[in-house]
Amino acid sequence: MTSSYENLAFQRKVNDALTAVERILAIEKKPLIAGEVEHTYGAKYELVNSVSNVAIIAYMNALEKIGLDADVLKAIDDSTPTTLCFDASTTCKFLEKKVIDVPMDRSYEQNVETKSTGLLGNSKTKRVSKVVQHIEEWHYKVETSWCVSIYSAADVAQKRVLKSRVGSTTLITQSKEMPLPEHKDHEPIELSLTWLMQQIDKTPQDKTPQLTSNFRVNVEENKTKTPRRNEATQNAIDFADHLKGWCGSVSVFMSKLELDILHRHNPAKNEPKAKTSLRKSCNLGEKIFNPVLPLMEEGEDVQKTDGTEIEQKSVLRLQSSSSEGFVLSPNDITKLLNEHVNSMAAALAKVSASFPPDAEDNIVAVSEATLSLLTVHLPHLCNNFIDSMAYVENMMEEQLTAAIGKRITADDLDTFVKFHNARLLCQVPQPFSHAIRRPEHTPVGLVSIESSDDEHKCIHTHTRVVANSTLKMPLNAATVLELTGKQYLHGWLNHRFERHHNDYQLVGRARQFSAYILVIGTMTGPNSIEPKDAIIVQNKDEVMIPLLLNELPTAKEFKDAIKSLSPEQQSFARAYRSMQLQSSVFGCVVIQIKPQLEALLGLPQNALDKEMKLTQHLMELFTEYQVPSDLLSYSGRSEGVALEDKLDNVRTNVKSVTDVIEGEKKKQMEMAKAKTDMAIEHKLQNKFAECSYEPQSMMMSCEEACYDDSSDYDYSRAAPRMMARTAMALAAPPPMSIAADGSRKMSGHRSLAKTVPTVASYSAKVVDAPQQQQPTRTEIVTDFKGKTDLSSDIGTSIAKSDGVDFTLLPQLLDAAVEKTDEASALRSTIIKTGQSWLRNRQENLLSGLKLKRLLADELKLEKIKAFDLLDALSRSGSLAIESSELHVIVAVTHCFEKDIIGTIIQDNINPIQKLESSTLLFASAIHGVDARDLIKDESELSRLEGQNPLLLKDSVRIEEEDELTRLASC
Repeated sequence: MTSSYENLAFQRKVNDALTAVERILAIEKKPLIAGEVEHTYGAKYELVNSVSNVAIIAYMNALEKIGLDADVLKAIDDSTPTTLCFDASTTCKFLEKKVIDVPMDRSYEQNVETKSTGLLGNSKTKRVSKVVQHIEEWHYKVETSWCVSIYSAADVAQKRVLKSRVGSTTLITQSKEMPLPEHKDHEPIELSLTWLMQQIDKTPQDKTPQLTSNFRVNVEENKTKTPRRNEATQNAIDFADHLKGWCGSVSVFMSKLELDILHRHNPAKNEPKAKTSLRKSCNLGEKIFNPVLPLMEEGEDVQKTDGTEIEQKSVLRLQSSSSEGFVLSPNDITKLLNEHVNSMAAALAKVSASFPPDAEDNIVAVSEATLSLLTVHLPHLCNNFIDSMAYVENMMEEQLTAAIGKRITADDLDTFVKFHNARLLCQVPQPFSHAIRRPEHTPVGLVSIESSDDEHKCIHTHTRVVANSTLKMPLNAATVLELTGKQYLHGWLNHRFERHHNDYQLVGRARQFSAYILVIGTMTGPNSIEPKDAIIVQNKDEVMIPLLLNELPTAKEFKDAIKSLSPEQQSFARAYRSMQLQSSVFGCVVIQIKPQLEALLGLPQNALDKEMKLTQHLMELFTEYQVPSDLLSYSGRSEGVALEDKLDNVRTNVKSVTDVIEGEKKKQMEMAKAKTDMAIEHKLQNKFAECSYEPQSMMMSCEEACYDDSSDYDYSRAAPRMMARTAMALAAPPPMSIAADGSRKMSGHRSLAKTVPTVASYSAKVVDAPQQQQPTRTEIVTDFKGKTDLSSDIGTSIAKSDGVDFTLLPQLLDAAVEKTDEASALRSTIIKTGQSWLRNRQENLLSGLKLKRLLADELKLEKIKAFDLLDALSRSGSLAIESSELHVIVAVTHCFEKDIIGTIIQDNINPIQKLESSTLLFASAIHGVDARDLIKDESELSRLEGQNPLLLKDSVRIEEEDELTRLASC
């Protein structure tokens, strides 16, 4: 399809040609470009047929001048391939060497004195001499021969020459080197005429042999989509492209005759240049009238004809056919073709008058100029034909845009599908946006699947509430959780046009002072899930998890691909595809923390609703220190005890554990201080023994000694360094003076033993600083790769006594799709999470949200933390988790090969109708009901039965037909 700029340029070209068309046709005729005439859809097919036949006749009008006339056409066998070939060769032969005297512009004078015995005495004369240059010339005879021939099949030896010529000239150079190869055979330039010959009907009409153009699009053929998108039109466009390429190659060869041969001619003396050039013939070829135009007339104007048949000057006749009265009449088309013949003859006459005849020894003569003119004109015919076909398609696009009022996009179709499904279906697809809440409670958060663009639109899924069953989720080889909460089955029907993929993300949001655990995995059985990722979402966190959509081949593509494989290879491919289909079931588990904490601690429901601080302390004890829940749970009797007393008991238990932890922290701090004191004192003693008595150097050395062992302690950085600097400064000896007796005395200070405190005394005065790093905790959960096999045997149906076997859905859906027309469009889609997540987190109440990217290592730590909390909340799997939700997502993608405009205009496909069929098929599998039962309106049901008889056939009718088939076979 041409772009808007190319389309406008072509319309201007056609409008410019209309002036000549109006001059050629009768005065009452007013043909217009097709887009300006109101017409029917069938008239577009007639327009394509008319323009194609005009192009074929125009091609033959030009090829006739090369020698492909009616007699040659009648002799060609249509049952064998036909090829048009251009052959050429060049020879260069040395003739002689000459020395040419070429006068120069310079001259000089010379006085000559002549002695004489006469009366007059000696005489003087002046002689003027001119400078002459001796130039060597090498003369070569250059000969070129070319021919245009035609042959059938591979019988090149029996080819028929249509046009040929041998030209020669004397090439003079001033170099001894050969200007051209001694002999060169140029590569043959071939063009297949098979398609063109197949469009020519040689059947005699009225007992008179006639050659007619019989191109016509077969509307009844299955491959025919639109007037432009069909096999006949595509073959015509392909031939036009090949003809353009052949003409371009021949034209390049002709232009090289001047560039490579005539422009190398360099004689010593200037010779007059040729008055004509092949460029002149090329310009004449561009001015020939082009009859290939997408023109139409109003219905009443077409009937305005005198009924007399116009004499045809073309080699082919236009085949008469019934039309809807919008394309030009056969007489009008004949007039345009006759004008084409006349204008081409006039151009060739100018060429004959401007170029030397073929008989003379010239490289470029009338034949070369004629061939150049035709190889320039033929591409213009081809371009007009290709642009006319594109114009027909562009005209349909403009009409569709005018009808809708805008250029439709995939987003517009998505909006319409949502609106249409709400009117069509009893069970309407709902946005995948689920609030996490307990009954009669404010939501603690939200889980949704949204687009990754700025609009953040939620996807819509077919949602089914599944009967509750126990879901088993392994944390490691020894711990398996049992989740008894609600279960939802979601069917996501995505659609994509061309190769454009939308990006989606799973978003988890939590409210302030709220928290939940989000676990993502793959369903491995009817009641088991294999967790892949997990994260705790709390306190206004917003976690954005990118989703990767991996489309599997369709059922039809899979069958076509394994056709030629061995039985063993096919068996492997089927087994692997079965695994792919089962792994395409995406599971998302949401676990509320507060309700499970209440069950774990022995508290009644809603006990922790307002205990925000206590809840935070409990989560910290479970995740950071892995405190056993038995140390924190309510330890009294349950009957007759007030709620506040139970909470006080839990608070007391939490305080007891916290006191133990704080006591351990303090003990470790004192041990670290003691270790640091000993290290500093040891370093100071060593430095006092080694350092000189210069106070500054000794103090710096001691300070370095203190810092050398800084890795031995990990409490407050400020206090130890300040203590070390103070101790070294006070411990430095005062300046010494030499007495009269030669002894050294300290001046300005008292005894060190009395004035300088010890390092230990300073250490005792240092205030305890807050601990910067928590003690390394022992990891309880270390292996998450082990998984208990909890899947049961898969039956023939997805319905189970204890729930639904989600893993069978893709296989059943794949089998159902294979029997419908959507087998080549619906693709099962595997959903996976990306390796880089985003999290918006508020570090404290006074700061704003900060966006951080979580990479693989951080995601692993988040998973460990979430699994630690799950292990604690479930008492290592012994306590079932009731406050949970399982969201199972089965995704398929309806794929269109082109963009939405290409799908509608080029493929002639109604995407709404296709998506209707896909929706009914997919929703039927998700909800477990017949597709008929999903349609709300009876009128819509009758309409859809005509479009999808197999999908919407009544089950009773199917049983009756199966019974009749069985009886017939018996």
